[in-house]
Amino acid sequence: MQSFRKKINTLIKTGISPLKYGIHNFNNPTKPVERLAVNRLSTCIKCEHFVDEPIDFLKVEDNFIPALSNKMCGECGCTLSYKTRQSILKCERWQE
Repeated sequence: MQSFRKKINTLIKTGISPLKYGIHNFNNPTKPVERLAVNRLSTCIKCEHFVDEPIDFLKVEDNFIPALSNKMCGECGCTLSYKTRQSILKCERWQE
């Protein structure tokens, strides 16, 4: 339930646009966006907040970047397959 609360709080705070663009870019992959997601993964995978998605119906199978499959950010609750593919809500840990 904690995970769901984090997701709702992030949506309230930042709006739906980051999620919308992340889903769009996930479903319509381009080389630049996928390259960006892979670069961001290199930071996320070492982070303490790189955790498994505990809510079954919110798990996302990522066929393009399998290491992101079923993962979320434990800090904000965002699905990492979507978050790493958008640039509206950037993680402060990403070195860009």
